[in-house]
Amino acid sequence: MADVGTIAAALSSVKTATDIVNLFRQGDLSLQKAEQKMKLADLVGALAEIKTQLADVQHVILERDNRISELEKKLELRGKLIYDKIYYWVEGTPTNDGPFCQRCYDSDGRLIRLQDVSDGYWECKSCKNGFEDKRVARHIPVRAETDYDPFDRD
Repeated sequence: MADVGTIAAALSSVKTATDIVNLFRQGDLSLQKAEQKMKLADLVGALAEIKTQLADVQHVILERDNRISELEKKLELRGKLIYDKIYYWVEGTPTNDGPFCQRCYDSDGRLIRLQDVSDGYWECKSCKNGFEDKRVARHIPVRAETDYDPFDRD
């Protein structure tokens, strides 16, 4: 895995930087100024490399977090989907949202809403498949409120 290699390289750079800092702490008088400058340049280079490598690791972690979140959402949706002979409904919404195209979801994982073309005939505008089902009226939600007026557009 590339990200494990990046972490190992970053740790190696940290060790190099730590060794250089320890060398300066010891205050070895045998080091000449030129050697000190060279070691300091090595330290700056090692720290810059660490910064770059840790940014790469952060990017990999962020990508994985996003992917995990995406998969959790898909898993949650999958738990709410109801397959009803020829299409899908999303359970748990106030109106059991749907119907959605069975072909588009099963092949591409996309929920594409079916369009009511005529009484009992539904069409997917994405894959152009048609579905005929006279039972669909049983899925039309009924509100429990007594003052519900189906012709009120408010």
